Amino acid sequence: MRKLWVIIFPVLLLSACQVSSPPTTTAATTPVVSSESYLRVDGSTSTLPLQVTIACRLLHVTCSWQEGDFFTTNWQIVPEPSSDVPQASIDAIYQLWHSGTHSAYENLIQDKVDLILVARKPSADELAEARRHRVNLEIVPVARDAFVFITHEENPVISLSLEQIRAIYTGALGKWSQVGGPDLPINPYQRDRNSGSQELMEELVMRGTAMIDAPDMILEGMMGPIHAILDDPNGIGYSVYYFATRIFPQPELKLLAIGGIQPEFETISNGTYPLTTEVYAVVRASLRFSHPARQVLEWLSSPDGQSAVVESGYVPLETGGS
Repeated sequence: MRKLWVIIFPVLLLSACQVSSPPTTTAATTPVVSSESYLRVDGSTSTLPLQVTIACRLLHVTCSWQEGDFFTTNWQIVPEPSSDVPQASIDAIYQLWHSGTHSAYENLIQDKVDLILVARKPSADELAEARRHRVNLEIVPVARDAFVFITHEENPVISLSLEQIRAIYTGALGKWSQVGGPDLPINPYQRDRNSGSQELMEELVMRGTAMIDAPDMILEGMMGPIHAILDDPNGIGYSVYYFATRIFPQPELKLLAIGGIQPEFETISNGTYPLTTEVYAVVRASLRFSHPARQVLEWLSSPDGQSAVVESGYVPLETGGS
């Protein structure tokens, strides 16, 4: 399997990107970790199940998807009860937690964690933070995801073009009737600055075009737009495919096709869905090669690591490559 590494070198006056092909990792051995000194990890809200799957695999704990309770509400991967597994290993898995994309990058840059799993590359603010700390980041794709738009199931619109979405989020289009729907106002929900979803929206969709200034439509957290649209048939919002279909699926909501192409496993895998994205594992470039976090980084691109990606529910880098 061929792996693309993006190494970002922040220096005093600029940040340079270098793209290269690393040594093959098809023979990467499974990293050896212990529950007593497990990795310092963080990441995006949406990538926590992948992080848990990795821990389950490395600590030899059987885990499975479980529907959330009254307090968490979302689906999650949890250890299965077993008398053959040390309680310390199970406890280590339950202690895993992700602070969100922006906070995860900050924690990595500030040497509070050693490995993060994130749904986007670093933002301009995060690169500036890395420059201030004189930190280099190694960013390695490990899975595929997609950026998606959600509406209420009662909304008859099933597909939009990228041009129509840009027009909605600049205010040029204000009614659903302008895109084949009812004569009702469009309520375009946004995410907060530096969130994973907002950075993807600006990079993949807006492409330098300013979004409408609507502070009351800016929502925090991955669940924000979903909760809003559940109560608003006129709303539209955005998320990532994995979160919207695996972690917090809602039957009252639907994913819009883009240009007639529906986001699903096959279209994400073959790249025909226009807003296909990647999930990244990131470490500090200064991390020594014997460090367990770097070994996990290498292992994730091996066949065994990619099988963990599939087990978590993500689309692997290459179909059949796990």
